[in-house]
Amino acid sequence: MHCALVTRPRHQAGGLAARLRARGLACLVEPMLEVAPLPWDASAALAERQAVLLTSANAAEELLRAVAAMGSRDALPPLLAVGPATARPLLRAGLPRVEAAGGDAVDLLRLVRARLDPGRGPITYLSGEAVACDLAAALAPDGFAVDRVVVYTACPAACLSPRLRDALARGMIQVAPFLSARAAAAFQGLLVREGLEEACRGMAGIALSPRIAEAMRPLPWRVLATAARPDLDALLDGLDRCLAAMAGSAASTSR
Repeated sequence: MHCALVTRPRHQAGGLAARLRARGLACLVEPMLEVAPLPWDASAALAERQAVLLTSANAAEELLRAVAAMGSRDALPPLLAVGPATARPLLRAGLPRVEAAGGDAVDLLRLVRARLDPGRGPITYLSGEAVACDLAAALAPDGFAVDRVVVYTACPAACLSPRLRDALARGMIQVAPFLSARAAAAFQGLLVREGLEEACRGMAGIALSPRIAEAMRPLPWRVLATAARPDLDALLDGLDRCLAAMAGSAASTSR
């Protein structure tokens, strides 16, 4: 049985692990980031805004907590998510006026410019402490006023667990999907520190997006693939193709 490494934050790892196990894969869950909420004034951040921007599922979860605490969702402004994965928890919760962009910051900026008007008031951007794209700076030349509100922090893992260190050293992991560039960078840094980079020569790495693939590229993967679209279904399709290619290569070698 093949084994997959799941590096998502612990509270988000279950869904991915379940999808992988349904494909017949064993899973080793080892979060590379631990997410913690930060205090924020939801009433002030959401009142009289023409829209709210979200670029991560973590920000979506913090918004849902705030909405539950406020007890009302009717007065929420339109919610523009970077992609389907970020929009999904909002839609499942039944929040009104949720729209997803294509999956990256460029798509979200395009959606903002198409849907919103600089003259209709400020926009709130709910984010983590670290962001890949400064949406406020990108939209300022168009006349948009964007207030960034930091609602969570994500801390990288300080070390590899003995279990993961042993599994890597023994070549027990065959596939590693990554949904975060920061998680990929944290993993690479820990492997370098432990002298375990060579373990990746027997592994397929699958990235949710090209930016994540760039963060994974310094490691010597047997195969490094990028999902055709920035969503979980496409990531798993890419994983299936990688495993099939690896199985075909192994069969050819054994002949």
